[in-house]
Amino acid sequence: VAGATSSGKTTLAGWLLTTIPDNKRIFTIENGSRELALVRQKDGRVCNSVIHTLTRMSENEKQNIDQDILLDMALRFNPEIICVGEMRGPEAYAAQESARTGHTVLTTIHSNSCEATWRRMITLCKRKYDMADNTLMDLVTEAFPIVVFSKQLENKQRRLMEIMECEILPDGSRNFRSLFQFQITENRIEDGKFIINGCHSAVQGISPSLQKRFLENGMPQDTLKQILAAGGAA
Repeated sequence: VAGATSSGKTTLAGWLLTTIPDNKRIFTIENGSRELALVRQKDGRVCNSVIHTLTRMSENEKQNIDQDILLDMALRFNPEIICVGEMRGPEAYAAQESARTGHTVLTTIHSNSCEATWRRMITLCKRKYDMADNTLMDLVTEAFPIVVFSKQLENKQRRLMEIMECEILPDGSRNFRSLFQFQITENRIEDGKFIINGCHSAVQGISPSLQKRFLENGMPQDTLKQILAAGGAA
């Protein structure tokens, strides 16, 4: 989930996590303070499996617990979902490694657009290892095929502006597929206030390769059919 400050990234990520079935284990990693509240109770008992963790800084650097350490710890708990509250440093490399080894990773990141998000991930990964940009682009697009971009408009309303897939073609090249967009139909100032209206529209469907990936990772066929019906066949 990408966007600028105050664009609603964390709120959106938190809502997405509430849609996870109770039988799926979620491991959350947050930086300094806890913003995600995911534990659900039924009849006074916890009915889902959530492990919340926080980073902790210490005057003794050897005792620091950063997001890199917590990502390594997360793999030992065998979670189905790993949520990194915000990627803003070298932990981006560990996050994409986790996502490419069979774990579903949800995270937020500061960025100005969907396409710019993958380039931003490359910049963060290079803080860990100074690898070639092309190599890192291969890694992050495989790890995070879908980016959601949120924005706070001039009227202070938050809108989900675009959902984009980065399709990996057979020859190894990348195709950025805009799936859904918020189309602004009215943008004016009235009595000193911004009036902005628009609607969401489907641009194109998800790629066959992503359809296959969804099915192989447990997405019900009915859900996939709903996605295809909303966006059109690829």
